[in-house]
Amino acid sequence: MTGFRLVKEEGFSTADKDYTPIVSIYADASCLGNGSADASAGCGAVIIDRNRKEVKLLAKYLGPITNQQAEILACASAIDELRRSCRVEIFSDSKYVVDTMTGLNRMKTNRLFWNQLVESSLGHHITWRWIRGHDGEPLQEAADRLARAASTAMIDIPADDLNLLAEHLSREDNGLNIRSFEIELDKIVSRFQFVRETRGRIYRSEYPATFPSAFSA
Repeated sequence: MTGFRLVKEEGFSTADKDYTPIVSIYADASCLGNGSADASAGCGAVIIDRNRKEVKLLAKYLGPITNQQAEILACASAIDELRRSCRVEIFSDSKYVVDTMTGLNRMKTNRLFWNQLVESSLGHHITWRWIRGHDGEPLQEAADRLARAASTAMIDIPADDLNLLAEHLSREDNGLNIRSFEIELDKIVSRFQFVRETRGRIYRSEYPATFPSAFSA
């Protein structure tokens, strides 16, 4: 992915109104404890503006929903990051999503989630591509890691952290190795896990108290 850069918010002139960006989206989902009452789902995406060579990342916590529902929302959430009409190629390892959005399957269940995806897709020209999961495609692997990070940390990964991760991903040599991206992501997840695990914990001094406690007579 060498040569890609971070997304910068910029305005555009009226001369650009007919311009249609070409975008690739690699979307994935993760659900820890899928199907259980304490399930924790998240979604991740790598979004690339091919003409401007810009990359934007997404890692969103989705709560106690199923893996199928999370796969649908992964695509919807990624599309929602686009601020103008685009030609979009979406890669997903979910045949459930791809086959449904290409008309091979009917939307029999999860209608609220499908409605959200359909609504997000309006105004864009979208091509749906199935990609085999964990088959060595670096950008799909990155989306998978982002989804697992959100489901593990149980929080939306903040924009500052995502920008840092995007820098690591952009520096990788032709996108064939995402190791530095993974290492930085592991640090971020560990930080949020530590905060969650220690929240509300009361610490006692390891040394004997010198002064009388305010909590005793």
